Amino acid sequence: MWVKIVVIILMLAILFSLFRGLFFLTKGGEENSKQLLKSLMWRIGLSLALFILVLLLDHFDLINMREGVLPVDQAEESIQDEPTKD
Repeated sequence: MWVKIVVIILMLAILFSLFRGLFFLTKGGEENSKQLLKSLMWRIGLSLALFILVLLLDHFDLINMREGVLPVDQAEESIQDEPTKD
């Protein structure tokens, strides 16, 4: 349960940073350009942290991306395993 909460918090922080950057982009000016750059750096850092976190959670089997994201049809798998008769 805590994994979902951390991932959602990181995603919300990324969205907040995205819209903060949009705000500074529409304002214009030199000071707002610096704030825009800072917001962009935060968004890239948070996105990278989220990506690494998901990879580590999958590596340590706290989440299983292979079953939930890519379901495999058992019927297709059994057909491919059978040897062909020539």
